[in-house]
Amino acid sequence: MAAITLSVPDDLKKRMDSVDWVNWSSVARKAFVERLSDVEELEAKKKVAEISEIPDDDKRVVKSSLVKKVVKSIDKTSKELKAGKIKPMSLEEFNKGQTRRK
Repeated sequence: MAAITLSVPDDLKKRMDSVDWVNWSSVARKAFVERLSDVEELEAKKKVAEISEIPDDDKRVVKSSLVKKVVKSIDKTSKELKAGKIKPMSLEEFNKGQTRRK
């Protein structure tokens, strides 16, 4: 496991030392995980908004499970394109595919 050094104000450190039964490293790890999860969800929502061209003032709520599925699908397609497993469609090919599905 990697180690980091964290600086806190002296008065906070004194208060933390007075509660010796709390594992402060564990508290910090949990806080880091929670914040990273929030940031990753926000970044995923931004990515979906950019791709879908949703205006900033749109107040509709998008389920985070849907956002994760869309981002996962986009990442998979991007990797397949880069690896040459699939080829990009022209707009004409895409439109033809949409017509067939109707």
